[in-house]
Amino acid sequence: MRKARFNRSILAILIRLAPVLGALAGVGIGAIFVVTWGADPGHFVIELLRGAFGDPNKIGATLNRTTPLLIAGVGTAIAFRGGAFNVGQEGQLHIGALGAVAVGFAVKDWPGIIGLPVVLLGSMVAGAAFALIAAVLNLWRGVHEVLSTLLLNFVGVFFTAYMVSGPFRDTSHLITGHPQTPLMPPGLRLPVLREFGFIHAGILIGIVVALIGSYLVWWTPFGFRLRMSGLSPEAAWAAGYNPKRIFTTGLLISGALSGLAGAVEVTGIYNRLLFGFGEGLGFDALAVALLAVSNPLAVLPSSLFFGALRAGSLSMQRGIGVPSVVLNVIRGAIILFVVVGFALSVSKRVQKWLRAAEGKMAGPAATIEGEASGAGS
Repeated sequence: MRKARFNRSILAILIRLAPVLGALAGVGIGAIFVVTWGADPGHFVIELLRGAFGDPNKIGATLNRTTPLLIAGVGTAIAFRGGAFNVGQEGQLHIGALGAVAVGFAVKDWPGIIGLPVVLLGSMVAGAAFALIAAVLNLWRGVHEVLSTLLLNFVGVFFTAYMVSGPFRDTSHLITGHPQTPLMPPGLRLPVLREFGFIHAGILIGIVVALIGSYLVWWTPFGFRLRMSGLSPEAAWAAGYNPKRIFTTGLLISGALSGLAGAVEVTGIYNRLLFGFGEGLGFDALAVALLAVSNPLAVLPSSLFFGALRAGSLSMQRGIGVPSVVLNVIRGAIILFVVVGFALSVSKRVQKWLRAAEGKMAGPAATIEGEASGAGS
């Protein structure tokens, strides 16, 4: 009996850790791809770690790549907790970056201590407004947010590309190739630590966002309502809460933080908006939230994992001669296995099976305990 209970407990733990195991499985698949290319899988891991953490400059680059994933991942985790399955991070991130540049042009003469917060706030408003489209479609027309946010990704990315190529493009004689906007004024850029891989202050913003998000979800009345609504809208209605309002709020928070992630990328790294910037950042942020099992605080290590993967892959490409196409396949395999692991960990059928197993275990145990107490009396 104890052995069966121990085995069931181990299985339950493995199911809860399914996203983490999925990430490890994805790395394993990546090693297999490297072997088929004729390289040493051990060298693959070493080069990956060396490229991400080999020296202060590489650590700074890794943290810079982690920052937008961290900010957007926290927003995604909050939305998931409220039952809003936002997969539109890519489009919201681009619209947020576009909003940051537009506001930056409008306040370019303001002092940085006022102008920079306004630019970041403008990106959050833009990202939230873009996410509001999906919320309206869901509440008024019954369109599922997964479908609407997924399709809105294309709208956000291509609209941003149009604005960078047309109305917002830098038309000075120095710019002849890649479409891009003029440089942001120095006062509207995030502070950069040049001695440490040009790491910018956005990582501090990301950490603060993760801490606030965790406190909001786990320690506030709103967080309680958010989690209740995500688990059971019917229970939320019965308790006097409006799950539709909570759903919309969670989606808006996610859109705002995805927009902020785009602004941090623009004001911290490029100092302007580039055509095709941040490709895949939003989809990686989605995988970050899934790997963290929608826990805002767990997004910290999860985003660092994906940030290291992005930073280390460049070094790995040079070190072992693996082309970028193979690296994209490896990253895609990791994301795929993380998604599968998350789906397994939250599957209602799996949870029902675990509860049934607990009931079967509790039945014989209760019978044995009852017989023992009867014999004692």
